[in-house]
Amino acid sequence: MSKKRKRNPFSEALDAVIKPIEFVVNPVIVKPVEFLADKVNLLIKDLEQKTSTKEKISDVDNFVDGLLENMKTIEKSFYPFLSEVLLIHNLAESMATLANEIELLSILGNQIQKVMKVDLIMGFLKHENENMLIPGYKILPENFSLPDEFHAFAQERFDAGEVQLYENTKIGTRKFNLLITPLRTTSEKFGVFLIGRKHSRGTFTPEETTLILAGSTMVSFALSNFKLNQKILRDRQLVILGQTIGSISHDIKNLLTGLEGGIEMLNNGLKDKNFQEIETGAGILNRSYQRMKTMVLSMLDYAKDRAPELNLCNFNNVVAETVAIVKESFKEREIKFIENYDASIPQTAVDPERIDRMVSNLLINAIDAVEGKNGIITISTRYLPETKIIELEISDNGKGIPEHAMNKIFDLFYSTKGSRGTGFGLAIVQKVVREHDGKIQVRSKPGEGTTFLIQLPARVAQEKTATIFQ
Repeated sequence: MSKKRKRNPFSEALDAVIKPIEFVVNPVIVKPVEFLADKVNLLIKDLEQKTSTKEKISDVDNFVDGLLENMKTIEKSFYPFLSEVLLIHNLAESMATLANEIELLSILGNQIQKVMKVDLIMGFLKHENENMLIPGYKILPENFSLPDEFHAFAQERFDAGEVQLYENTKIGTRKFNLLITPLRTTSEKFGVFLIGRKHSRGTFTPEETTLILAGSTMVSFALSNFKLNQKILRDRQLVILGQTIGSISHDIKNLLTGLEGGIEMLNNGLKDKNFQEIETGAGILNRSYQRMKTMVLSMLDYAKDRAPELNLCNFNNVVAETVAIVKESFKEREIKFIENYDASIPQTAVDPERIDRMVSNLLINAIDAVEGKNGIITISTRYLPETKIIELEISDNGKGIPEHAMNKIFDLFYSTKGSRGTGFGLAIVQKVVREHDGKIQVRSKPGEGTTFLIQLPARVAQEKTATIFQ
């Protein structure tokens, strides 16, 4: 036989004066718009009956009196309806900038205080992993503190999941009329809201009760959506984390294979005093080290959230210096570089280090795409004075990007180069463009080549200061 749960003495005292909620809300608990529609239908029906027969003047007078009474009733029903619409509008407006679920309690509590006089509000939310409540919103009268057992009482009301009104009940040292409304949907419980008014101020009217229920219902569904979005985000993050670990593990495995091969060749060369084998092994080790260094630096670069360090400089010079370094590094490939720089580009504020990283990644991509001596890479800059836009275009006559890959090329870890690519290059390019409030476009045709067009706002001298201190 299961042991009966012992009730909280505070709850038992309150139950002695509880007033069932159906007697509180009266007909107003029905959606005001439905109540209003019923009244209008009744009025029209009476009107049709009266006008379809010839009646005495006195009967018409009686009908007019009844009509006026019905109109008064309809007018009264408008107040809760309009108040509910206004409350919901204000709640929705406040939720537009929602940062976390605790803020939802604050939004509801603040709106309740705006539309009615209350002395006590306590909002609780269910703990993420345990069936217990944590306080999230509190408004108490001056020089008043809640009794220790109040939290246990709130837990019981949360477990019950019902709307209830307690009248003229003692909480601590004072008497309140206390309205309790759960924050729940039909399938989930999220918390509970307790709204109190000093006994001397009177109880809650049906209209006030309806407003509180409407606000609680809206916040309940907002909490449901918020938690659903959090779950979707967590699931997406887990998928991304899994893909990240899988990709990094694959790349590290390839790098370790290269290192092991280089070390083995070095050992064999030293053992046999074969200097050619030693040189080959050292070359493999050096290339593996460079690839590992590039991968680690790229990961750090992409993961770091940073604002660009803007400095006024000659944009053409920044690009040309990067091109010169890359050309020198790959001169054995004998690729033809064509450079066209627009001299009308004004001094502009950019982060030279980031622009260098962006251009070098694009150039290395182009170099990987072209074929030896037949490879042509064109670098051009243009200035559009009417829109104050600087354009950088980098084109190649390489193998192009397959159509099915066009919408994935900026994805992290996605690469069309197989084991030679890290999947960071274009992701970093896009990141740098966004850091400079720019845009990037790609045109490509398999077998004919690819063109990247980058558009950056030209920040001239007077605009630089404003940008930095935004």
